[in-house]
Amino acid sequence: MKIDMSSEAITKRLQVVNLLRRTCLSLAQSSIGEEIRKKNPANETVQRTSKAIGNSSLQ
Repeated sequence: MKIDMSSEAITKRLQVVNLLRRTCLSLAQSSIGEEIRKKNPANETVQRTSKAIGNSSLQ
């Protein structure tokens, strides 16, 4: 399998990654995300997500 490394293909992949990241961070800021952060404050993934969305209340 050959991976397209043209500038257009790389740009498209970066755009998709950016969209997925923004979607994930948006979900993390939802009410369910808040419940998860409150329920699992010691979880490393929860801590990283909280830091990424600017929520320092866990620290």
